[in-house]
Formats: sequence, structure tokens, C-alpha cells
Amino acid sequence: MSSEQAVLEALRSLEPSAAVKVIGVWLGDHSLHAVQETFQEAVLNDPALCAHQGGMTGGAPQLKPQSSVPLIKAQAPNAAPLTAPTDPQGHPLPSSNPARMGKLYDAEPVSSSRVPGELLMKPEPVFHGERDNQQREMAPVYQFPMHVIYDPLTSGLESDSHFHVEEKQIIAGRYLVIQYLGSGTFCHTVQCEDLQGEGAHRFVCVKISKNTKDILDQNLWEVKLLKLLAQKMDKEEQKCLPLLLNCFYYRETLFIVYELLRDNLYHIYKYIDECRLPKYFTVERVQEVARQCLSTLVSLHKNEVIHCDLKPENILIESLTTCKIKVIDYGNAYLHHDQRCSYVQSRAYRAPEVVLGLAYDTKVDMWSLGCILMELFTGKLLFDNKSVQSLLASHIALRGLFPDHMLRDGQLAHYYLDTTPGAPQCLVGKHDGKLCRMHPHVSSIANVLAHYGCNDAEFADFISELLQNDPEMRPTAEQALSHPWLLGSSGACAPYVLSDHLGEAAKQMRSKYPSMNDASAAPKPQIPGQEKETLGPATPTSFREQCYLDRERGEKKKVDKKWSRKSIGEGAGAIAKKCFSGSSKDVTNSLDHMIIQ
Repeated sequence: MSSEQAVLEALRSLEPSAAVKVIGVWLGDHSLHAVQETFQEAVLNDPALCAHQGGMTGGAPQLKPQSSVPLIKAQAPNAAPLTAPTDPQGHPLPSSNPARMGKLYDAEPVSSSRVPGELLMKPEPVFHGERDNQQREMAPVYQFPMHVIYDPLTSGLESDSHFHVEEKQIIAGRYLVIQYLGSGTFCHTVQCEDLQGEGAHRFVCVKISKNTKDILDQNLWEVKLLKLLAQKMDKEEQKCLPLLLNCFYYRETLFIVYELLRDNLYHIYKYIDECRLPKYFTVERVQEVARQCLSTLVSLHKNEVIHCDLKPENILIESLTTCKIKVIDYGNAYLHHDQRCSYVQSRAYRAPEVVLGLAYDTKVDMWSLGCILMELFTGKLLFDNKSVQSLLASHIALRGLFPDHMLRDGQLAHYYLDTTPGAPQCLVGKHDGKLCRMHPHVSSIANVLAHYGCNDAEFADFISELLQNDPEMRPTAEQALSHPWLLGSSGACAPYVLSDHLGEAAKQMRSKYPSMNDASAAPKPQIPGQEKETLGPATPTSFREQCYLDRERGEKKKVDKKWSRKSIGEGAGAIAKKCFSGSSKDVTNSLDHMIIQ
């Protein structure tokens, strides 16, 4: 009998409390993070440890690789499934031990004098690929007309050239502003009534570009790309794209007019969660979102387009009842032969190869989709995005160590990790205002899902495939569509029903989505030719404003506490009716006299 087996047998012979004391003394004599690193390396070098039944890993079942998708490499041990506490109706409750699920790494304060200088520097973005000027000269040239609407009393050289929009304003003599929809890095969006339109396109979404040269170019690129795709795609494929209705230049500002869709997925799940309404993104609806997103990506990738900015805010609801969605915002997209920058994707959804400075392709969209699906189901960001270092530490914790070739070839890897072969993959960066060395824990996607009451092995396998650290191991969008998790379900979601006893928040959603009042009825158009349930966004404008104000995506603690006090003291109805300043206004008037700059 080996010494390891003898120690194991001795521990098994002890009472649990005595065994814990022995292990505690042993851990006290060693550095905890050193133990974790040694264990992690042992698992990676010997995958049998991960599959050992009844051994020290808890005997968690292995996920079976699928023939239609690249095999999963053993990167981290499958932790024993957690049993989430539930309420009397069987719905999972928040964890009583949040550190177990929410903490993916330890942060050890460290002096800057003990850290290599490169790890303290902020790297500049890098570019991949070379522009082929000869190919560009030979490529066909496309064109499209764009109206320039001008005011003879405005030269464009005024001190303030930004376009200021107010509710009930008429833009270019045609678009009546109804309400504010949102704001991003490059534009504001408003809901308008097209005074020259009728039927399905009487009500539209107007994007108002912010007025700088770079931003105008970025928004104009989105128009050019959608025009190009419309020429390349067949009619069925074009249905996955947002419908571009108009584009014009007015008062030194670019305006882009789209079909009016509904709320984005972030607003939907956040509103439902804050108002304590029944969970919308069940496993079945997450499957439906996955299918539609993958179908869109198949069409994009086939036409050599990388979206590069997939996130819940860029996926809009077309129908809440049938869970029909559409991917939007192509301003950050790249064509496959473009010279590509490393500063792409929102940080929480940024693929490892992008962070580490490797050349990337369409597989970055697959990574983002995996993050999105987990976020929809859990209501939380999957990876910690406080800093690039915390993001990478979270990647390692849930998906295992990065392959050596990614550290070797990544142009930015040495700014975050010690890239010496065999060196522990810990990171140095700011954490809670202090310089810290981050030591990743060991967990898994299955463990996260189990924490939220889901022990679906195929779901865990599907997400694990999308979130392979090595992009070469990730499936294509077409391969992912044939995964058993998507093939094994009917594709039809149960109706989302809200009863009267749930309060004002439920009544408000039902008034915006009338088909919810009759679960057996198909969605009815509100005006001739419109295949939508109703007009405008479903969630209150005041709530939408709050989402953008607190959206740094870190979900700041003081904001959570504020919502918690409102939820406990006033109930969901009060949350739905009151805006974040505390004044009570109904939805249609919540932006009266508000100026968007």
C-alpha cells in the first residue's frame, strides 16, 4: 500500500469531525493557494482524477462528449452537484452561502515592489491581420442613396453641433418623438411615430448618432453592413436582421430608422427579477433563445461577418409570449478579411483569445453566446468583470488553465500572467482598490447550474462546449445547433402567465402584452399589418432609465440595497410605478420635458 493510500485509509477510519481537524492542521502548515495550484495541475495532468467515482472529487458523473461537436477536454474537476434550497413551490432560493458560488478566486494583497513591471502596465490594443490593398482595389464597389435634409439657416459651424431631442419633437418634419428607449456609446435611441408611414411601420425606432467623426463612421458602417448583407442573404436569412427602414443626415447628425422591436433581454430579466415576478428565462426559453441566436450566427458567419458585440442588451424581444428574439447592433462587427482590433466585445462577454491578444475569428461570438445563456438562466453575470485580471481569473476557475500556446502566442498575455511554461496561472491586478494577486478556485459550469437548481447534464455540456478556453475546441454555430440539448426538446415554450395577485407590475406587463391574458390565443396585431403584440417597450421608461444609470454591469451593492429596501417596504407594484428619483409618474409621461443630449 502506497503512502497516499495509507493516509486516505487513515482519514476514512476517523470520525468526520476528527478528519476535518487533521486536514485543517495540514492546510495550516501549507499555503492554501499553493495547494489549490498543485491540485489543479494534478487534475489537468491526470484526467482520471476528474472521473474517479467515489473518490475525493465526490464522484460527479462525467458529461459525455457529443459526436457532432468538438470534444471537451478535461480542464477542471466536475465538482459534486450542489442541491439548491427551494421554496414551497419548488423555485430555487438565493444561496445561504454566497461565497461558495460567487467567489471564483482569492485576492491576496501584494506590494508593487514584488510584482514585475509589465504586470502593472495597461497595454495598448493590438491589431491582427494586414490590409490587402490589391484585393481592396479589385473588390466590387457598392452604393446606396442617403437623403441629406438641411436647414438653410444652419451652417453646421455653430458652437453646439450636437442634436438635442425632446419628447413630442418632430425630427426632419417626419418622425414624432414618443419616448426615450435608451443610450449607448455611439447613439441615443427613441421611439417615434412615422407621420408618413402606415401599417406595420407606423411606429419605428430611431437611432441618433452622437456627433463626432469616429462615431458617425461607426454608425454609418452598420448601415453599410446591413445593406451589404441584404444583398447577399436570401429572404429567409434576412428575417434574422433588424429591418432598416431609412437613413438620413439632418442637422449635422446621422439618423438611422429601424423597425420597432421590444425590450432587450437584460431589461426583461432584470425587471421581472426586481418586481418579484415568476421566472421568465426557464431552461426551455433559454433553449429557444439559443436556437434563434445560433441561426442568426450561422447566417452571419456564412457571410464572413463576426458580430463582436453579443450581449443581452443587443438581443431584443419580438414576442414575449412566443419568446421570439432578434439580434441587433452591428456597428462593432468585422468582416472576416478586415484588420481586427483587440479592443472588442463588452468585457463580461469577451473571449479569452481577445483578452490575451491572439488573432480571433467567428468563435468569439460563440463564447459570448455561452455567457449570455448562463446569465439569462441565473440572472447573474457568469464571469467577474471588475477588471481584466478578475475576468481571466474567473475564466480559469470555471474553465481551467489556458493552453500554453495561447500564453505563448498572445501578444497581451504577459501583461496579465506569468507566461513562463509551467508557471502557476495567477494574476495581478486591482481588487477593491488594492493591488492583489488573484488565485483562481476550481469549479465548473455544472456546479454553477446546480447551484441554481438545474442538474441538466446536457445543458452543462452545451455551455461547456461554447465556453472552451481554446477557440479551436469550440463548435461552430452550425455544429452547436445539432447538439443534443437543442435537438432533444420540442422548441415550443409554455406560455408565460401572470395572474392578478402578483400586483401592478404584472398588470402592467399584461397591458403591454395582451396575448398573455389568453395563453391559448396567438398574438394579435394591434394595427393592420403589424405582427407584434403591442407598441413600444414593455417595461416602464423610468425603470429603463435606471438600468442605464446603474449599468456598469458590476451591479453595485448600494443599488442592490436600494432596490431591496423598495422591494420589502413597498412591493413590486410600487417598484413598477415609481421612477428612480422616487416621484410617481405613469409610463407615457415619464420623460415629459426631458432633453437628451
